[in-house]
Amino acid sequence: MTKNVKWGLIGASRIAAEWIIPAIKATSGNEVVAVQGGDGPRVAEYARTHAIDRAFTSVDELLATDIDAVYVSNTNEKHAPCAMAALQAGKHVLGEKPMAMTLDQAEAMVALARDKGLVLAINHHLRGMNTHRKLRELVESGALGDLVAVRAMFGVLLPEANRGWRTESAEAGAGVFFDLTVHDADTLQFILGEKFTRVAAITSNNGISTKGIEDGVAIVAQTASGLTVQITESFAVEHANTSLELHGKKASVFAEGVLLQRPGGKLELSVQGERKEIPITHENAYPRVIEAFAAAVRGEGRPLVSGEDGLAALKFAIAARMAAESGRAVSI
Repeated sequence: MTKNVKWGLIGASRIAAEWIIPAIKATSGNEVVAVQGGDGPRVAEYARTHAIDRAFTSVDELLATDIDAVYVSNTNEKHAPCAMAALQAGKHVLGEKPMAMTLDQAEAMVALARDKGLVLAINHHLRGMNTHRKLRELVESGALGDLVAVRAMFGVLLPEANRGWRTESAEAGAGVFFDLTVHDADTLQFILGEKFTRVAAITSNNGISTKGIEDGVAIVAQTASGLTVQITESFAVEHANTSLELHGKKASVFAEGVLLQRPGGKLELSVQGERKEIPITHENAYPRVIEAFAAAVRGEGRPLVSGEDGLAALKFAIAARMAAESGRAVSI
């Protein structure tokens, strides 16, 4: 009988409560046995609410238990130090995005996981959405022909409950680059099957974020094959759907209501201007993240998004920020 993967949560977060804990509970062979948070009474209540046996205020105390893996979902600046501590303690790691605040931190994480023979994965869950997987299939199969243009729109009105440090604290990694750009970079590199090599960007502040912290960005990027991609991201867009467009020499595909946490969205294939909807069976992507991670822990395959994949997405986001700051295109 296969041993259960025992999970510890570093960060008593909303995303863990709404998505990861249910996904772990829904995935056979996985269980959440411990949680850590900085506020003792709050983390104790969090543990009671989610039927988690043990609650800690110390990361080291949690890592000293018999857990096999951790899910790291505290504020951005803590992701890398907590992941490194977990890897040093011999625990497998599923980290939230961005995996780190700097490339040096991210590269150290990847190297340590490799040296210790541990699984390091990053929760870019959008790879697990059936809409995005279908887009990848269309590209890989040649159904669209050679791509000539790609456009992505990830514009939302960031809910008040999700603001706080995400819009106010540069030290904690606020702004769209670490919240949206890393996700879009990973998703697009997955769909297109190639990495970005060059990027330019212009940022904006529309009053959602504190002055000096971007809440919008327009990005133009180029892939290794020379394909040009336009990406618009914003915390201040209230009245539009998130969308992706892939335009090829044989056909175009339009995706609306994609790039989000919840399953959903619509795909339409367009040939000579005539659109036909592509049937999609929608599924929650988070159990797919947990299933792939647990299989990798057992030595069966790889996580949905590896540490190396997360590093590639972070490289893009940091290069885009550098491009916006310098006013020049940046090579990746």
